[in-house]
Amino acid sequence: MTGAIELTSLARMRARAGLHEFVAPQRLGFELLIRLEAGSAVHTVDFTGYPLGPGDVLWVRAGQVQQWGAIDGIEGQVFLVTPEAIDSGTRELIRAADVTTPNHWTAATMAGTPAAAALDAALATAAAPPGAGLRDAALARALAAALLLLVLAGREGSGHRPPTHQAFLWFRDELEANFRTWHKVADYAARLGYSTRTLNRLARDNTGLSAKQLIDERVVLEAKRLLAHGHDTIARTAEQLGFDDPSNFSKYFLYRTGMTPAGFRDRVRPQG
Repeated sequence: MTGAIELTSLARMRARAGLHEFVAPQRLGFELLIRLEAGSAVHTVDFTGYPLGPGDVLWVRAGQVQQWGAIDGIEGQVFLVTPEAIDSGTRELIRAADVTTPNHWTAATMAGTPAAAALDAALATAAAPPGAGLRDAALARALAAALLLLVLAGREGSGHRPPTHQAFLWFRDELEANFRTWHKVADYAARLGYSTRTLNRLARDNTGLSAKQLIDERVVLEAKRLLAHGHDTIARTAEQLGFDDPSNFSKYFLYRTGMTPAGFRDRVRPQG
C-alpha cells in the first residue's frame, strides 16, 4: 500500500479474494483505475456495459456500482485509490472540466495521448523504491495528472464544446447534495436564486436534457444503485430517496425505467 494508493494486478486481486467475490454487484468506497493488458470482458459501471480489450482503461469512481464480467479471462494493472488521495485542486478541475466524467477509454482513444503517457508515469512511479514518503507524494501527483488528462481526453474525443457554465455546475452540485429530498426544479431554483426557466435553459444548453429530467435521472440512478447493491426493502429504499409512500416510488421508477423496483433488483442480481 502506498499511502492511500495501491498498485496491484487483476491476478493478485483474484488470488486474494477468490472468484466468488467478483460475481455480485459492488459499490466501493474507493476508486479503481484499470489498464487492461490481455483478454477481454464486459465490465458494467452504473448499469452500462463496457467491452474491454487490451490497452483499454476503465475508471470506476467511489460510489458507483460496478459488476465484473469474466474477470478470470483478463489481465492488467489496477490502481486502488481512496478519494482523499487525490488533492482537492485536481478534484475541482475534474469536476469543472465536463458535465460528466467518462468511465471507459478504448486503446484507440488512448494511443499516443498525454493521458497514456501520464498513466505510464504513474505506473513507473508506483514501481519505484520508497524513500521517506517521497514516492508517495510523487505517486499522488502522477496519478492526479493521469486522471485529469483522462477527463480531457474524453472531452477531445466527443468534439468541441464550450466550457460548462458556472451556474450549471452550481446546479449540478446542489443536485448531488439534495436529490434525496428535492425532486422539483423549483427547489433548486429557490436555492440558487434563479428562475426555473433559467435552470431549464442551462440544463438543456449543457446536457440536452431539462432540469427536471436531470433530477429524475439522478434519483433513478441512486435507486438502481440501492436496489442492485443494498439489502433494504423497497419501502426503505423509497424512504431513503424522499418518497413518503412506497407505491409512489414504485410508480415513479416504473414510469422512468419500464420495470418495477423488485423486477429491476431481480434482473441485476445474480440468481442462486
